[in-house]
Amino acid sequence: MQQSKALFQGRFQPSSQRVGNFTFLQKQVGAWQQLTKLIQPLFPAGAVWQVVCYQHGLLIIAGDNQALISQVRYLQSQYIRNLKAIPALADVQQIKVVMQSVSQSSSSKKYTRKKRLSNQTQEEIQQAARIVKDAKLSEALLRLASQD
Repeated sequence: MQQSKALFQGRFQPSSQRVGNFTFLQKQVGAWQQLTKLIQPLFPAGAVWQVVCYQHGLLIIAGDNQALISQVRYLQSQYIRNLKAIPALADVQQIKVVMQSVSQSSSSKKYTRKKRLSNQTQEEIQQAARIVKDAKLSEALLRLASQD
């Protein structure tokens, strides 16, 4: 146990290196990725947890489930006790949990029509566009009718 603590001691704590140094940043990100693997079993299933930063006893974690994030915030002292059992996180004092930005789902992607509209349907939509008094709606209907 002491050996693993020594192994992580220099890697997870801030060093005197310049922060803007690319090599330093690569090492920090690598260390945070390792910490992410270590903490996953301790946090609630049903969410993706990722270590964002760990400095001066403050562990910042991002999650993708707001309900589970709230649970972790509420039970922070219990999670801190569990995290202190990991040698690399022995000096953790506080957990800050933030919402991870979610990438766009497939349902929000731009729609592409699979089948072409029949000529009759196109004519009816164009006729509706001429009748409608709303200019934006009329324009949208004309675009819909003209798409192939």
